[in-house]
Amino acid sequence: MEVHRRGIASTLAVAAACLLIAGIGGYGTFTVLDRDEFADRAVATLGSDEVREEVGARIGARLASERPELSPGEQMMEDAVAEAVTADPAFHTAFRAGAARLHDGLFSDPDAGASLVVDGSGAMLRTELQKRLPQSQLDVPRMEDVPLFTISAEGREGALRRLVPPLADVTLPISIVLGIGGFLLLALAVARERDHRRAVWGAGLAVAAAGGLTAAGVTAVQDFVLDNFDTGFGDAVVTSVWDAYLADLRLWALAVGAGGLVVAAAAGGPRPSPATLLAAPASRRGRALRATGLLAVAALAVQFPELVLHTGLVAIAAGLVYVAAGDLLRVVAPPSCAARRLRAAALAAALLGLIAVAAIPVA
Repeated sequence: MEVHRRGIASTLAVAAACLLIAGIGGYGTFTVLDRDEFADRAVATLGSDEVREEVGARIGARLASERPELSPGEQMMEDAVAEAVTADPAFHTAFRAGAARLHDGLFSDPDAGASLVVDGSGAMLRTELQKRLPQSQLDVPRMEDVPLFTISAEGREGALRRLVPPLADVTLPISIVLGIGGFLLLALAVARERDHRRAVWGAGLAVAAAGGLTAAGVTAVQDFVLDNFDTGFGDAVVTSVWDAYLADLRLWALAVGAGGLVVAAAAGGPRPSPATLLAAPASRRGRALRATGLLAVAALAVQFPELVLHTGLVAIAAGLVYVAAGDLLRVVAPPSCAARRLRAAALAAALLGLIAVAAIPVA
């Protein structure tokens, strides 16, 4: 029996891993690899004041660097771009087209330089400066469209870019295969377990683990990236870009995790007990495994504190959701109720619907 239970647990663990990878791959396919979605999310970053200021700083600095005669007006150029040019709908349209061309360069021709250039930005800036300057200084020279940034085709960047096209081609097929495989493994675990309710409980926890680890990982990696920036302004710019592309992934991961916990609670699984969680394993092998796990967590906490912190917070939140869902189910469908299963199923469906309603409009 013990070997059988371990086999079920291993099946559920593999299913959770498959669903986690499939979810991330599928999300990336439709947000980063999709040309139009990539460009739309790039434009969305212009809603941030810090991003607009960064765009202004880059355009002003590049123009002043390439044309020294413009350097005395660098600050004025930066302000004009940040305050007016980036608010122009025409700039948004051109910015989107530039992001789409950048996407083509990244995913179609890894041997060519890929730059984000906003067509007409020089002319827009010149027009805005003419509005701001006094009559005696209206002779503003023609300005070129300078790149906001360029991704090289050489060195480490070039090596990474050459990996992108083949990975982009296989991401969606692999995600589909892993997603189907994950659900088939969940079904297999439920079919093999004689106690189907226990198996459904385990399947719900597996889905919750996949969602929770994804959400915690996204947040931890964001914190890790932000550690490389020394100023609050840089943090704000990176956060705006990060949220434009990955905030939905975290939201959906949390929603999926909450849904898995509701299913697990509806299956009538055991309630978590701190005493049980902290109790030492009975076998020597169990003690050795727990000791190894604790040492690994300690090492991660020292090396990657953000990862451990956010994983721990998500785990605590998951426990609260699981207990709350279980209490609601026991109120609506008490053990003595004749229609307990029907009521439990109806409440679980209502909670899942509430989670979907809360997540879909935000995403």
